[in-house]
Amino acid sequence: MRNFSTDELLELQRTGRKLWAGLKANMRADRRTIEDIQNRAFLATVRHAYQNVAMYRRKYDEHGVDLSQIQSVDDIARLPIIEKADLVANFPDGCLANGFTLGNVQTAVSGGSSGVVVKVAYSHETMLKRVITAYRIYSMMMGGYPPDYRQVYVYTGKYPFECLPDGSFPLFHIWTLDNLEDSRRKLLAAKPHMLTLYPSKLKELLTVLGPDAIAVLREHLKCVNVKSEMSLQKERDDWSRLFGVPVLDEYGSEELAGTVAAQCPRGGYHIWEDINVVEVVDEADRPIEDDRIGEVVATNLYNDAMPMIRYRQGDLMSLHPKQLACACGMPFRMLKELDGRNNSRFVTRAGKTFSPGYLLDVGYTQLIDFQDAMSTWQLIQVDLDTVHFSCKPTAQMTPQIRDEIRARVHRLLDGQFTVGVEYVNELRLTPRGKRNQIISHVSAPETGRGAAATASGGPS
Repeated sequence: MRNFSTDELLELQRTGRKLWAGLKANMRADRRTIEDIQNRAFLATVRHAYQNVAMYRRKYDEHGVDLSQIQSVDDIARLPIIEKADLVANFPDGCLANGFTLGNVQTAVSGGSSGVVVKVAYSHETMLKRVITAYRIYSMMMGGYPPDYRQVYVYTGKYPFECLPDGSFPLFHIWTLDNLEDSRRKLLAAKPHMLTLYPSKLKELLTVLGPDAIAVLREHLKCVNVKSEMSLQKERDDWSRLFGVPVLDEYGSEELAGTVAAQCPRGGYHIWEDINVVEVVDEADRPIEDDRIGEVVATNLYNDAMPMIRYRQGDLMSLHPKQLACACGMPFRMLKELDGRNNSRFVTRAGKTFSPGYLLDVGYTQLIDFQDAMSTWQLIQVDLDTVHFSCKPTAQMTPQIRDEIRARVHRLLDGQFTVGVEYVNELRLTPRGKRNQIISHVSAPETGRGAAATASGGPS
């Protein structure tokens, strides 16, 4: 994703206050108001997609969709589900709305944990709103987000800017693949008010953050935001006691333009219903009742360049009933339980381990850099000495790229394994028939379920 230009940052600074005022007001609205906002945005999105996006027009016509019967979110099940394969087959021409081309959108690549490489496009207006929706999350988590607050994020790539033109809202990036000592040094130097990172990366950092370093961080830290991987509520509670601040989870995806749901300090796991519609469906794609686990199907309500309507996200979730209120007072419906994909960790002959989050970034970095040469990837530990990087090559794959991938994966795994690059037609399945990005035939898969958020003041 490219950096914001100076003019774009100035516009963000000018228009951000208006966007923020609207999003902030929604946090204190009543249920009827939120449902009205969601219904209006949903209907506008569906009609825009049918009129302006070839993929939706073709898909809806094939399924006999009568748009006159789509009157509210309650009618959403009349629309077909969009699969990752639909996006792959139709990008860019079939996915982009009329008036948008690759020359006037921001693009991102998703596929770090699903195995299917998906390209996503955002309009300029979508990117501005995406930034402000992120600020809303931070404000909710910390009880406010003053412009002088510093955020450190440990992530695969950099955000498209480091601060606003006046220096406010500074962001400090640490590469996920940085060695631990460099990460520790950068983290302590930044003195963050918010720390955003993978749960597995937090576990790694804690091995080099002694009591003195943690005491330094506690001087400014207001919140730790964990995302992109599963973590147990008990883990988050333990980390919270260690740092003396809330440690809260966030759930989202690139396809859905960022965050879909996030925890508040009172424990409610809120779905941002003014910018998303979240459904839970069974194996036959039928909506299921509250409190039952099913597959996530979600709709983004503000990406006009590449609408995402009833997109199969690939995770498992259950929802609380709409009428169950959180102690924080926000009107948004709450996610009850989130069950993402499980991936393995790698272990070396000497006993060193590589976490699932780190391994996902090892593979995802190759995807970002060589996305034209492969359409999918998988990292497999064969035994204590051998790792295979499996990929489905395109016509752009060359022996030079293959050798470069092999050398990079070998280096990122600290030279602990013999690394082979193998070409495959399809990714391997686990013994249970699932397709995980990281598979080890040596270590047991890391397990764990997302915790349920309850209205009584804390996750269970």
